[in-house]
Amino acid sequence: MGSPINNRALFPCQEPPVALSTWQASVRAAAGFVVLMSGENSAEPVQLQEGILSWYYYVTMPMPASTFTIAVGCWQEVKQQSFTAANQTNVEFPLPSSQADFRWHEELCSHVEYPCRFRNPAARLQAVIPYRVFAPWCLMECCKEHLLQLIPRCLSAAYTTLGTHPFSRLDVLIVPSNFSSLGMASPHIIFLSQSVLPGGSHLCGTRLCHEIAHAWFGLAIGARDWTEEWISEGFATFLEDIFWARAQQQLSHDEVKGQQELKASLRWRRLRDEVQNSEEELQVLRPKKENTGELSESGASIVKHGLKAEKIFMQVHYLKGYFLLRFLARAVGEASYLASLQKFVQKFHGQLVLSQDFLCMLLEDNPEQKKSGLTVESIFENWLDTSGIPKPLLEEGETWKECRLVQQVSGEVTKWIQTNQRIRKSGKKKRKQDEVVFQKLLPDQLVLLLESLLEEKTLCPRILQCLEKTYQLREQDAEVRHRWCELVVKHKYVPGYGDVEKFLREDQAMGVYLYGELMVNEDVKQQELAHKCFAAAREHMDASSAKVVAEMLF
Repeated sequence: MGSPINNRALFPCQEPPVALSTWQASVRAAAGFVVLMSGENSAEPVQLQEGILSWYYYVTMPMPASTFTIAVGCWQEVKQQSFTAANQTNVEFPLPSSQADFRWHEELCSHVEYPCRFRNPAARLQAVIPYRVFAPWCLMECCKEHLLQLIPRCLSAAYTTLGTHPFSRLDVLIVPSNFSSLGMASPHIIFLSQSVLPGGSHLCGTRLCHEIAHAWFGLAIGARDWTEEWISEGFATFLEDIFWARAQQQLSHDEVKGQQELKASLRWRRLRDEVQNSEEELQVLRPKKENTGELSESGASIVKHGLKAEKIFMQVHYLKGYFLLRFLARAVGEASYLASLQKFVQKFHGQLVLSQDFLCMLLEDNPEQKKSGLTVESIFENWLDTSGIPKPLLEEGETWKECRLVQQVSGEVTKWIQTNQRIRKSGKKKRKQDEVVFQKLLPDQLVLLLESLLEEKTLCPRILQCLEKTYQLREQDAEVRHRWCELVVKHKYVPGYGDVEKFLREDQAMGVYLYGELMVNEDVKQQELAHKCFAAAREHMDASSAKVVAEMLF
């Protein structure tokens, strides 16, 4: 995939985002390979000579060169036998809530000239764009089971929320375990890590929603200054929850609110931990402050901290960005907020923006907020230009603690702690534990449960064994298994070392910091495990991941 930094290592290009361009490419490959690319056509291969095929792709919408993506591999298209044409048509899906309010936008596109879908009446009614799924043959059944059903639901949910899809089609490619993240969105193509497939549809669905959101925020609307990546990641994280709630269909208002408050609780914990364990200057969302978006006299643009290897593993721009947007949605009301989002998309698609472009529009649409002291300057000061936890977020207090799903987890945590204490007091004498009944939990609740238990100083081996058995942790999604591996490492639970090894091998996008945890305990077995896993994976590992892990190990 392309990169904001040193993209010219991939092909000759101008790197600053303002250097928008179209592209076309012919790719020759051996007949056994499939070539996918960020292109608006679904390329059909042409035979050049025996055993050699040519694939041709193009785009007509000018974009930063870093959004270019190419993937070549021995994949197969995943198709469902009983697949109905209804999934690929648009008749049965509702118009987005405020689509009718923006009919005037036809003459008002402000971008450079290109064949824009926002001006195309047929495109404006297309709730589900054509899509294909590609995967290695060993994951075909897994994709059929969940992913194929999820894509039209998630695309439709995105359309209902934001309106016209900026791109005319979508390929979804399942990428190998050494891919450096759980997902990556480019024009017309999304990479999803194989790690999102096991353990039900929750992780796969939420990640898919996140990447689909990037079609609007990150691709159709890009950051004019690469240091403002929160514009892409903060919006995608916020919208992921809204899309996923709608994609699940028939959830009550209380169920939606409960799921979103549970997510807020998990993200708050992640933000708090990251702020405590990272360099302060990397926690600032607008590191160039009032100079953001400015070029030097030579026309060069500087990406502050752009080459720090550890930065790509940080989530602060996702999390602080999400909490800022959540704060603004609560301030102006969700309906007004989503209407402003749609209006922003209509006005700025096909363009590059700065933070103030969105903030000014939102506050103009909701002038009563200025009376309560909410201004662009106060948002810069409290949220975007400072390190640490934003002041308004601290003042708000952890309101999500009142949520039923979070309280349910608190009750289960208490049961596990009490059971642990009883087992430790009774020593080796076996006592009946069957009087404790543990409730069934959602995947995000399991993550919260395991994170809460990680705060306990000691959990005895029998409790860990019981935990794994009660919730079938080895069968859960990668987010849950990651927390299970952390518990295994913290408590030196030897029967779980196989789970850690499997995770480091198969879920490399998430396992980087597990290496650090294996080393920090100064336990010989754990350090041997870290070195063994790294030796096996290093050759195929993403370069930045390998660099960060090598610094932990050597």
